Amino acid sequence: MLDEEIVGPVTARVAEWAAGLAYGDIPSDVVEFTKRSILDGIGCAVRGLEFETGALILDYARSLSAGTPDAGVWGTGIDLPVRAAGLVNGTAAHAPNIGDSFNAHPVHTNYLMPQAAIAVAEKEGLSGRDVIAACVAGTEVCLRAAVATDVSGRGGYFDADGRGWQATGALGAIGTSVATARLLGLDPGRMVQALVLGGTQLAGVYRPSGGHMGKSLFAGKAVAGGIENGYVARTGFVAGYRLYEDGLCFGSGVVSPNYNLAEAAAGLGAMWRSREVDFCIHPAKKTFNANIDSLLEILRKERLKAGDIARIDLLSAYVSAHAHEVFREPKNSTEAFNNLRYIAAATAMDGDYWFDQLSEEKFTDPDILRFASEKVKIVRSPELERQTGRSWPGGAEVTTADGQIHHVRFTAHKGEVTNPLTGQELEAKFRRMTERFDTRWADRVVDVVDKLETLDDMRELKAALRPESARG
Repeated sequence: MLDEEIVGPVTARVAEWAAGLAYGDIPSDVVEFTKRSILDGIGCAVRGLEFETGALILDYARSLSAGTPDAGVWGTGIDLPVRAAGLVNGTAAHAPNIGDSFNAHPVHTNYLMPQAAIAVAEKEGLSGRDVIAACVAGTEVCLRAAVATDVSGRGGYFDADGRGWQATGALGAIGTSVATARLLGLDPGRMVQALVLGGTQLAGVYRPSGGHMGKSLFAGKAVAGGIENGYVARTGFVAGYRLYEDGLCFGSGVVSPNYNLAEAAAGLGAMWRSREVDFCIHPAKKTFNANIDSLLEILRKERLKAGDIARIDLLSAYVSAHAHEVFREPKNSTEAFNNLRYIAAATAMDGDYWFDQLSEEKFTDPDILRFASEKVKIVRSPELERQTGRSWPGGAEVTTADGQIHHVRFTAHKGEVTNPLTGQELEAKFRRMTERFDTRWADRVVDVVDKLETLDDMRELKAALRPESARG
């Protein structure tokens, strides 16, 4: 037992639980969620390598010479040292911004835990059950840290008085440090050190880099740092103690002036916060997803084309944060991603919304821009505002040229825990994310992840993640 006077009672509780978590302790539905999360995280990383962000970080990582290349970059035939592989897979996963999100505080755990756990398991020859348990341990601890520090409330970049932290960057290394330490079999004392390392080296101040590549690097650094922290803690390195009591929840204002220490360990082993994690199916801000769902529903149900539409009103609970009276033409794909009026216009013009609609060809298309400026408005909805808090609502109202009005509202976007994706829908998303490979490649990855708990090591998964041309 850890000395709680030295370690801190909450820090001790978290470390003891994480070090002691066995695969058999995890409910079957949490195991299944974790496998779905891993598959989705792989899809995000593979897609992210098609972005300039992923390509540049891969080029950088390949220029490094230190270390044995013992972990793979997903969707390539490239092996890198374990820390560098984590850096690339984590950064690439965040680049498309279409992974998972904790419903209460937007931490993207599947840009973090799968990337750390699989890389370490490749290096150490560990099993699929080990990977699942490590991902669960890291996710559960990370999500509780987000709740304890109110990181997306008074601590985050949404609040005018917040400290500006992006949750994935600020708290992600806590989760990846725990996942790595769990894989390395660290005892509670050394798990404390991994926790302290992960929680005292925060990164991820949002505003300077949120609209640029820096935001994606938050995840990569959290993965790489967490891997390093686990290995450093294994040496006996003493980083410190009382992470939660004297650090994250001390009230210093570094993370947030608003905190609840008890939440950092609340319900460990009894309440599984993994069950509160959503998936995303549209490459857009989470606050836009229900609007996109609603518009697509109307277009498909009524079989409308752009020429049929006189006006689109997007019903929003987030007008003050995301709407502008004057339409601002996006100058790049990131601005397009963050521009709801543009997204609605592109969706109406093409009958679909995907990464194709974020291409330069689309966001510079004068017809789409004219449609967005003249026919799309964002309208405040008090009704939807009342539904915010535990869901992300939105709606659309389409007026046709002949005067008909069609409206749809969703209290939760597709993929939220109250409006979940089926296994088939999540698999379809994975296949679309990795469409540059043929269906046989996707079939093999899906099959291997589906049976992950039966794997004695990561060799079969690593082989599946390599393109056909790179397989031996």
